[in-house]
Amino acid sequence: MEGSNFNQIARDYHLKRKKPWRPLEFFLNHLKNKGYVFNGICLDLGCGNGRNFKILGNPPKKLIGIDISIELLKIARDGLNDIDQYAKFESNFIQILLGDLRQLPIRPNSATNIFTIASIHHIIKKSERKNTLSHFYNVLKKNGCLILTVWRKWQKTYRGYFLMDWMKRNFAVKHRKLQEKLGLEEFGDKIVPWTILSEKKVYHRFYHFFSKHEIKKLLRIFKIREFKIMGGPNNRDNFFIFAQKNKS
Repeated sequence: MEGSNFNQIARDYHLKRKKPWRPLEFFLNHLKNKGYVFNGICLDLGCGNGRNFKILGNPPKKLIGIDISIELLKIARDGLNDIDQYAKFESNFIQILLGDLRQLPIRPNSATNIFTIASIHHIIKKSERKNTLSHFYNVLKKNGCLILTVWRKWQKTYRGYFLMDWMKRNFAVKHRKLQEKLGLEEFGDKIVPWTILSEKKVYHRFYHFFSKHEIKKLLRIFKIREFKIMGGPNNRDNFFIFAQKNKS
């Protein structure tokens, strides 16, 4: 999981992704309507430009945004300092930190809620993703909540690609070796381009796309409370999950 490509696309990303993600708003409102409350110390892991700060958690809360991209965090900081976006009392309760999701600078059993929106799927290797979720579990307080979204493998846009990739990985040694050389060792790994037309440049980002079984297995140390498929152009492109740290 590297921040360099995200640094390079930061300004263009912000131009296209300024507002809170609407599907996330719908999901959080769904949870709140069911009586769930997300106050206390909240972490926004992979916060990027801070686009979702406004909709995460319920007052009173302290929100800490962490991201690996310094350029995206600079944009988030500028937003927090903009009085047209945030009242002083709001920005005082939001802190941003440069950090890696896999090694959070947060004490164990200290966070009430973790929001990790479209972030886990940028982590390379199943073992690293598993260790990261275990790390999240340890950072959460007893009964702490995890709200997570990842890209879905069998979404319409990429279904054909992954079906072909599965066949080639199983029956074409040359293809499998080429994928491994590109750093795409696991089925579900894919490089997704981000094009900046004004620069005539394409930047590449690593994604791991999940099946339903795979993401549930990854989260088995948690108690899954809500699981929905929504978001994206087809409204079935992402998994939205609300899970909770077990009481014991």
